[in-house]
Amino acid sequence: YALNARPDTITKLYNNKVILDMNDILTLESMIQDKLALHSQEGQFGKTSVIVTTNKHKVYNFDNTQLFHEHNWNSSESIESIVLIWDFYMIIAGYENPQRHKLTVKLSSGLRPEEVISLIFSGKLEDVQNIDAQQATIVAQMDFIDNRLGQEFLNIVEEWVKILQTYTESNKVIVWLKKVRKYVAYYINYLFFFLVLITLLIGFNMMMGQLGITKMSDFTIQQFNNCVNYIVISVIICYIILHIGHNVANKVFRRLVEYGEDFIFNITKEDQNRYKRTQQREMKSVVVVLAHLVFSVILNVTCGVIASIMFTKL
Repeated sequence: YALNARPDTITKLYNNKVILDMNDILTLESMIQDKLALHSQEGQFGKTSVIVTTNKHKVYNFDNTQLFHEHNWNSSESIESIVLIWDFYMIIAGYENPQRHKLTVKLSSGLRPEEVISLIFSGKLEDVQNIDAQQATIVAQMDFIDNRLGQEFLNIVEEWVKILQTYTESNKVIVWLKKVRKYVAYYINYLFFFLVLITLLIGFNMMMGQLGITKMSDFTIQQFNNCVNYIVISVIICYIILHIGHNVANKVFRRLVEYGEDFIFNITKEDQNRYKRTQQREMKSVVVVLAHLVFSVILNVTCGVIASIMFTKL
C-alpha cells in the first residue's frame, strides 16, 4: 500500500429540478480545473472525458470539454444524459507513487415512469436498490485516496449545483395538488360514487314508502318488477360512475405526477423544442386538472343537495 492504495468512494445524489445549458458544463469544468491547479499532480492536470447519450440511443464520446463544446449540437436529437469524468493522479503524503483519483458527475433527466416499473418487476434486488440513484438528476461520485481531498471536490460540485438555473413551477395550486395527488385521485374516484349510492338508496326508500309496502307479502308482481328494475338500473349507474371516476382519477393523477418532471437539458435544438413542448403540455395539464376538479366539486355539491332534499321528504 505504500505504492498504490485502494481508493474509497463517496456518492452524492441531487434531485434538483434544473435547466442545464452549455455554459453550465463549462463552468463546472473551470471550477474543477481551478481546484486541480492548487495541488501537486503527476504530469498534466489529468484527463477529462465527456459521454453524451441522446434520445435516439446514440452515444458521443469526447476526450475533453472543449471538443464537447465545439460539437455541432444543432440537431434533432435531445440529450438524455451527460457523464463528465475527471481522471487524475495526485501526489499524496505517505505514498511513493502518485495516487489515482476520479470524479464522475452524471447529469440525467432521470428514469421515466415506465422505466421505474420495468426495474421494479425485473426481479433483481440490485436494480430496485439503485432506483434512487437512477432517478436523481445529478449524481456526483468521487473515488479518492485522501478523504479531505475527495470531500473538497464533492463540495465543488455541490456549490455548482446551487448556482444552476432551477425549473420554476409557475402554478402554485398545481404544485400543492401534486403533493396530495393521491388524495385528489381518491376524491375524484370515490366521493361522487358514494354520494350517488346514498342518493339511490334514499330514492329506493322513498319508493317503498310511496307504495306503502311494509312486508314482503304486500308486494304485487308489478311492484316487485319495479323494485328489481330500480335495483338493476342503480347497479348499472354505480358501475358506470365508478368506471368513469377511475379513468378520470388516473388521468388527473398522471398529469400531476408529470408536472414539472420532464426537463433538464437546454443544449441541442431539440432540447429547446422539447422545453417549449413541455411548457405547453404543462399549461394544458393545469387546465385539465382544474377543470376536472371544478366539475367534480359541482357534481358532488349537486348530488349532495338532491340527496338532502330527498331525505327531508322521507
